Amino acid sequence: MSLISRCLPTRALGLLMAIGFADLLATSLLYSSGLIDELNPLMRPVLHHSLWAFGFLKGGTLLLGWWALANYARSDRSFVRRICLFGSVAYVIIWVGWLIVGR
Repeated sequence: MSLISRCLPTRALGLLMAIGFADLLATSLLYSSGLIDELNPLMRPVLHHSLWAFGFLKGGTLLLGWWALANYARSDRSFVRRICLFGSVAYVIIWVGWLIVGR
């Protein structure tokens, strides 16, 4: 098994991580420019405290999720693929919904 297939056992996991890190980058850039405020009630206080703390916490949770899913894929790759696709769709729906509500 190659390093890439161990790190990304399914493309769906790569998609979920790409969406998560794109959200992290977009939120950081837009918040620092004063264009948005964080609507997630769990992350809002962290972002208001420090942009670095927000980036560290959000990036850390993404990496922890990647690690857990990549390891679990060794025993049930099909489940990881399905849950990552579901998570990707849910992430985008929630993100777009909050973007519309936040206007």
